[in-house]
Amino acid sequence: MSATPTGNRTAHGALELRRVFTESPGRIWRYLADSEYLALWFGSWHGDPKSGAVEVVLLAEEEAPIERVEILQCDPRTRQLQVRTGTGDSVWQLELKVEASGQGSCLVFQMPGLDPQQAGSIGPGWEFYLDRLAAVVDGTDVGSVVFEPDYYPALSGYYEELFRS
Repeated sequence: MSATPTGNRTAHGALELRRVFTESPGRIWRYLADSEYLALWFGSWHGDPKSGAVEVVLLAEEEAPIERVEILQCDPRTRQLQVRTGTGDSVWQLELKVEASGQGSCLVFQMPGLDPQQAGSIGPGWEFYLDRLAAVVDGTDVGSVVFEPDYYPALSGYYEELFRS
């Protein structure tokens, strides 16, 4: 079963994805900032965030690679997180914000500076991860969210077209 693409391209050219939850913004924030909760859908981190960087073990990836993640902003009061990861031509900046929405919350994910040549794989990848988050929050089996072929290559064409200049 293929997933449905939800991403948009902002006026500034960033990839933007949103997920709406019935849970409070504070609870959703924990899934972004608390290593134990983050590990349920993305990966665990270790290190001292006050140092400005942590190492994240990507648990949903083959062989669970470790990525150094630079923390640009982490504000629990406003529930905003900005990080940078990668090296060389593959540096990614990610911006996440949890906002109150009705009786629940909305997670706004943005990736500015997305290389249009990589949109066909990166867009589906973030859809996959955010749907894993939604599954965990909803109490459904995160293992039922399958990257290939449900997200990739199924959503590749949508993101390639979205970021075609």
